[in-house]
Amino acid sequence: MALTLLMARHGQTDLNIDERWQGRIDAPLNATGFAQAEQLALALPGGIDALVVSPMLRARQTAEPVVRELGLVPRLDADFRERDFGLFEGLTADDAAQQYPELAARNVAYRWDEEPPGAEPTRVVVDRVASGLQRLRETHDGQTVLLVSHGFVVRCLRHLIDGVSEADFFAVARIANGSFLTRVVA
Repeated sequence: MALTLLMARHGQTDLNIDERWQGRIDAPLNATGFAQAEQLALALPGGIDALVVSPMLRARQTAEPVVRELGLVPRLDADFRERDFGLFEGLTADDAAQQYPELAARNVAYRWDEEPPGAEPTRVVVDRVASGLQRLRETHDGQTVLLVSHGFVVRCLRHLIDGVSEADFFAVARIANGSFLTRVVA
């Protein structure tokens, strides 16, 4: 059998507007984000068996309309929380270039072999997400699961499920706020 996984990114926050690294900043959805969450709940296909949600506020708020619409009980899973971007959290790329020019010049937020000071290494995040994905496979085989999480988590899942290479990992377009992708995981 297989798991059908719907990977949704949380709705917009004010930090998304300016393209700031949010990471572990527990920002709430803004008005656009709440509207995106409502639209997401209405756009989902039928037949969803389970709802798994990152424990971060923006993901939980995005899941609320799904809970109301589909009557699912969310299960929080910390393996699907956003990456900690360390020193870069709350900054834009321009802020990082001004405050940490050497780090920004090396593009440390988007590398496999280096990260901003205090950030989770990419491989650690991928391993954490892989552990969560394995648990979903074991507990929801043959089911359809909606996962509400974050852009970097979806990037990790595409690496793990679609085989996106390390070379293309950071180049693949991000999923938009309040949207979802569907994958069948064997």
